[in-house]
Amino acid sequence: MKKHLLVAALAAMPFSLSAYTSTNMAGQTGLISTPSARIVWEGNNSTAAVMGGYSYANNGRGYHAPNVNVALFDRFEVGGIFNAVEGSGNNDFMLHSKLRFSPWSGRGNSALAIGGNYQSLEPGALTVGQVYLAATYEANFFGMEADTSVVLGKTFGTGTRSGDLDFSMGFDLNFFPGLFNGYVRWLNEIANYDYLYGNAPTRAGSRGAFNTGFRIPILKHMSNLKFDVNVKMTDALDDERGFAIGAVFGARF
Repeated sequence: MKKHLLVAALAAMPFSLSAYTSTNMAGQTGLISTPSARIVWEGNNSTAAVMGGYSYANNGRGYHAPNVNVALFDRFEVGGIFNAVEGSGNNDFMLHSKLRFSPWSGRGNSALAIGGNYQSLEPGALTVGQVYLAATYEANFFGMEADTSVVLGKTFGTGTRSGDLDFSMGFDLNFFPGLFNGYVRWLNEIANYDYLYGNAPTRAGSRGAFNTGFRIPILKHMSNLKFDVNVKMTDALDDERGFAIGAVFGARF
């Protein structure tokens, strides 16, 4: 039911102006756990950009997750996340990359990208990988600009089921721009996969997860620096709901 309501809302959006880009909890350019088809600082003739961040999440157990993202040539990014789970001894990590192939140069009203990641998860040295296709388009929702993303992918590796596919959908909304002047963005997504397979605070593996939260782009007015503060609710519609807080800082060259 929650999936159908979100799809109906997203389908009603026409196109509009360019959106702000930042990284998600895994260090990918995207929403909360969902990657988008965007690259940080698109369309600014940027040769390279670096983003570093940290998230703390808790859904009954605490998660510490520093991450990094390096964007190159306005179309490619590579990065990683380290995930330490309190009270478990788990020290997980993921390496990820993404190539935006449409448009090949600059920033378009819509974008397509292919991406993938490698994950090493404890205990038991569980190793999995994911490949995905992401589509993002700019939209307008009741006069508020939004970037809407859809992801379809597949996770491979130990313990995964051969017939399962990964799906997520969400939007990054410029929340009441007349009041907040672009300094508050509302993030919403629904996903049937976690950014780390079976070992993340989003707990999407059972019946899917709806994640929501706010991104505060404090340095939005600066062209070469980003500093964002994030406050999020994970798995907001289920009993396993939790919260996450974090920040990211970056510069382009």
